Amino acid sequence: MKNILHVLRWQDGLDILIVTFVLYRLYLSLRMKRALRMVLVILFLPFYYVVAQWIDLPLSVWGLQNLWAVLLLVLVVIFQQEIREVLGSIKFPTFLFRSPERFSNKSVDKIVEAAFRMVDRGIGGLIILQRGDDLDEFIHGKTLLDSEINEAMFISIFNPQSPLHDGAVVISGDRIRYATALLPVSKSPSIPREWGARHRAGLGITEVSDAECIIISEERKEVLLASRGKTEKKDRKEDLQKSLSDLPSLQGKSERRKKWSEKIFHEIRIKALFLFLVCLLWTFVIGVRQGEVSFSIPIEYYSVPQNLVITGDPPKEMTARLRGSQRLLSSLNPDHLRVRVDLSKAHPGANQLSLSEANIDMPSGISVTYYYPRLMRVQLSPISNAGKK
Repeated sequence: MKNILHVLRWQDGLDILIVTFVLYRLYLSLRMKRALRMVLVILFLPFYYVVAQWIDLPLSVWGLQNLWAVLLLVLVVIFQQEIREVLGSIKFPTFLFRSPERFSNKSVDKIVEAAFRMVDRGIGGLIILQRGDDLDEFIHGKTLLDSEINEAMFISIFNPQSPLHDGAVVISGDRIRYATALLPVSKSPSIPREWGARHRAGLGITEVSDAECIIISEERKEVLLASRGKTEKKDRKEDLQKSLSDLPSLQGKSERRKKWSEKIFHEIRIKALFLFLVCLLWTFVIGVRQGEVSFSIPIEYYSVPQNLVITGDPPKEMTARLRGSQRLLSSLNPDHLRVRVDLSKAHPGANQLSLSEANIDMPSGISVTYYYPRLMRVQLSPISNAGKK
């Protein structure tokens, strides 16, 4: 850990935060879609590869190295529909900065009241609550309204005598955006056989987007809430009210005024998980990726005994091959490397010295794989004799 912190720069910290932010935003966009499975599989493979290298799993490393292209092709074939949906739904810069559509508690009350008033009057309908995804690519035949939310408007739209009663109403923010919207029909085999086109359409829009749909059935006199490809019956206004109020996108004005500290700590566990995974990936890919490099390192002699002086032509440099983190090796300054030779125990005449890695003054985290010379001869002479020479 000490070595990792030594090679960590402020640029690396910024890089880690950016990647963490992008992954979290991707998670927010996909967590209600089946495509999330595809993303998780793709993200899992490189993490497994670096871990397999670290703990030395040769078969796994060989398989990922040689079958990587095949695995990606298989994933593309299996998840081609999900990939198309993902690429179509991600739009910059809204992907990075846009939050899900928010609804005030007052609007939620009006929607709930209208839904149960329609049940009492035997009027069916579909009310779509748009969140972060753009629904324009999924709905067709829509009529732009851009009107305020109120009970009378819903009853008027879905009245069988109204030219706008076919299709669904789309609510964005605190406005009724569209009417007569035709929705994609769910093809799930688990749908009850007695369900008609309205139920299938209401469920279908929640399978391809993060929208919620209130399904009002005039035949069964019931209200269903569809979300994430599942439906739940709501027998009372309070049940629907509570479900809508618990949705992240349906929160009041106080939620919009969150302080930055509250926004940072929102879903802190998920954010911490992404941060941990990105740090882990950086550690394996950047921090501990090994390399080797050769240097010619100057030799320095010290602690020469008094009245003795080095004579002749002693070795002036050592050739060494150093191994360590590529980031740490790239930051090495050759001018700061030294081979230090202690002559405190040397005697007059020829001295045979044995060198080791301990003689090389280098940063922590760097090891020596090769060095030459390993033995050296240094001639020491009394100062008086050296002067005569």
